[in-house]
Amino acid sequence: MKKHLSILAALLCAAGCIYPYDFELDEAPEGVLAVDADITIGQTSTVRLGVLYPLKMNALPKVPDLQKARVWVEDDAGTVYAGELASDPTAPYYYYGYVTFTIPTETATSDHRYRFCVEALDGTYASDWSEIPAPPVIRNIEFVPDDDLVTVLVSVDGGEGGTGYLLLSYDETWEFHTDYVPHYTVDTRTWSIEEGDWDYSKYWCWTSADNQRSYPVDYTGLSEQGVIDWPLYAFDRRNSRNHKKYCVRVKAKTLSPSSYRFLKNLEDNTDGGDNLFTPNPGEIPGNIRCESDPERQVYGYALFSRTVAKRAFLDSRYYLSSGLNPLNYLIPDFYELFWYQGYRPLTENPNPEYDPEQEGPYGWGPPHCYDCTAAGGTQKKPDFWDEDL
Repeated sequence: MKKHLSILAALLCAAGCIYPYDFELDEAPEGVLAVDADITIGQTSTVRLGVLYPLKMNALPKVPDLQKARVWVEDDAGTVYAGELASDPTAPYYYYGYVTFTIPTETATSDHRYRFCVEALDGTYASDWSEIPAPPVIRNIEFVPDDDLVTVLVSVDGGEGGTGYLLLSYDETWEFHTDYVPHYTVDTRTWSIEEGDWDYSKYWCWTSADNQRSYPVDYTGLSEQGVIDWPLYAFDRRNSRNHKKYCVRVKAKTLSPSSYRFLKNLEDNTDGGDNLFTPNPGEIPGNIRCESDPERQVYGYALFSRTVAKRAFLDSRYYLSSGLNPLNYLIPDFYELFWYQGYRPLTENPNPEYDPEQEGPYGWGPPHCYDCTAAGGTQKKPDFWDEDL
């Protein structure tokens, strides 16, 4: 059985995965630095810093200002890539929160060794030196439907110098439409309603999502040098992702064996169930040390990699309609109130026998029913949308 939780904090694991930690901090009442460093050679790197505290404290600790921390990446030739604060400097920093930095490693090359460094909590910390493994090759992305879901299958070759371990992640973009098209005009002096032109100006939008998770994959026991038709995730066929055109961008990295063990341990402790053979988070150490005080605790990991990405597109062939959002059939007494809350008349009452004291002649809906920007979309088409991969 897993040990009881001994901290009150959350650390974001490499590539943006959020995992709770569970190792002993009773001897560190001042807090322990937690580090999530995703160092991506050839692209912008992201670092998140937080502080872990014991649960057994009599009062809430005074949280150090990690916005003043200094982070950087250096290579074995002496080049330094200084980080910059990416978090909103005006936002409050809570004891369970974290701050984010970016490091401009776009010009870094894979023919050097690298390490990550940070100055925070009155200490200097550094990761182990790391070589940059060759990236894998994403061979294929396929969409496979069943009665309810569309599953995204990926085939990834370990590539030159494959280690047997991968880290997969993805983000999504899709074009969707609202449930209704407004076509009524409302005279706000008399609150009379008349049918007018159909307004499609805010019917179609694009939206994007990143699930902020990554998935460590072990293919050492497979006959292939990678994975074939590996089920990365699935989405509902009734979802707006299926309205017109959907795009997934799969990202893949090569992991070293030690990186895989660390990330897989985090995944197991988050999603793997509670059993006698699940390791505790503290049992697999990270690769970051406190150089100014070797006895000082630090927890986290610096992942060094190169990322490859590939897009795939799906049309609306698998879409199953789930029906329209229900509307409010308002009696005229409520027109003014709902109008100023953003509601608009969108359709006529389909029930000719309705009771006029209980229902009105028109169905009114909130902005997200008729305005795709109010539903979280943008009408700016992505630059890559016309690609055909």
